[in-house]
Amino acid sequence: MPTSSPSLKSKIKYFFLDNLIAKIMALIIAVFLWTTVLGRRDFVLTKVVDLELVTNSQQSVVAQTADRVRVRVSGPRSSLKRFIDDPKTQSLSMDISNLGTGLLEVDIPTQQIQAPVGVKILSVRPNMIRVEVTNRK
Repeated sequence: MPTSSPSLKSKIKYFFLDNLIAKIMALIIAVFLWTTVLGRRDFVLTKVVDLELVTNSQQSVVAQTADRVRVRVSGPRSSLKRFIDDPKTQSLSMDISNLGTGLLEVDIPTQQIQAPVGVKILSVRPNMIRVEVTNRK
């Protein structure tokens, strides 16, 4: 008498239900890893930052070529959101009191821009401005 082989229906049922707990756990781990890797993708954005020039009490700024700079940054979306919303990153204050008077070329220091952990500053445009500083009378 020939032995009966399992039917297709029982094979499919066995395939899906055998080790069900292990399969569910593997699915949960796979989804977690997928969202973690997807969340690590770096994004790039540009933010306009006000430029504040600080002089001593005997000097004043007569003219400057730019009063804002464009800061281009990259990083994870959550860190970039903190960078955009942080009041410390709304303006960049630069002390030029020790540079003297006259027509000056001032480099915009990227290291003075406070960025959260994970945010990398790619560029600052313009990276240099011209400023005319005179003595107050």
